[in-house]
Amino acid sequence: MNITGMKTGFSKGDFCDASQIKVLADSIGMNRGYAAFDFMKVVNRKPFYTERHLDRFFRTMSILRIGIPYSRSEIRAIIETLAEKNTAGNYGLKFFAVPIDSADPDIYQSDLYITPVDLPVYSPEMAEKGSALITKEYARFLPEAKSTNYLPIVFWENEVKKHGAIDVLYYFNNHVLETSKSNIFIVRNNQAFTPGINVLKGITRSIVIDILHEKQIQFSEKDVLTDELFAADEVFITSTTKEVAPIVKIDGKIIGNGKVGTVSKILMEAYQKLVR
Repeated sequence: MNITGMKTGFSKGDFCDASQIKVLADSIGMNRGYAAFDFMKVVNRKPFYTERHLDRFFRTMSILRIGIPYSRSEIRAIIETLAEKNTAGNYGLKFFAVPIDSADPDIYQSDLYITPVDLPVYSPEMAEKGSALITKEYARFLPEAKSTNYLPIVFWENEVKKHGAIDVLYYFNNHVLETSKSNIFIVRNNQAFTPGINVLKGITRSIVIDILHEKQIQFSEKDVLTDELFAADEVFITSTTKEVAPIVKIDGKIIGNGKVGTVSKILMEAYQKLVR
């Protein structure tokens, strides 16, 4: 961690030096790669959309059958305290519910860890000129849960970089799903669409949907086929770190006219007003 003023984390009931947070090597989370995970921004020392992140964190724990010895209000208070203790302006908070053992076959009891991290810095060209994706036929297990299982993108990361892309887009049986760390939207005839099932519904995705409604841009959740993807006028992805990122090339094929589209620009501008 490089940002001055970002030092305090939370581990198993106590606030502590973030660099000292340790996860037990014999926990299920470490041995089986099985843990609930979430990632949120702190913007100008204020947690960003806390309630939506807590909604997803608790939904993930429910899906994964993970129990935690903290209520929603207690975790909210922990997040607010971390924002007070860490004096850096903008950074990320990663939180994990890591199962300890499997004594109860119906639920895995866990420890809570929250640590501050630097936010990645992307080139301005990502917004100005757009980026590329590659595709893989793959469907995540329990896609509506945000877990620590990122094995596919770790495995395919070199291929992503080799092709000058920023992520891998998953599809299955010709249905577009999501990228490894983002949701995807397409725009056709000034109407925006995003897959609504078998995906992790991201927080930035929900914010962008709010903006689409505010700007009175027609929008719907629907199955998006691969043919529709390549015939789109615009494509963009959304995530906490990439925010709204226009995509102009997929598997080497140009999307639309190969330039950042009007709807993408409107959404990027509106989103920037929320995080600045």
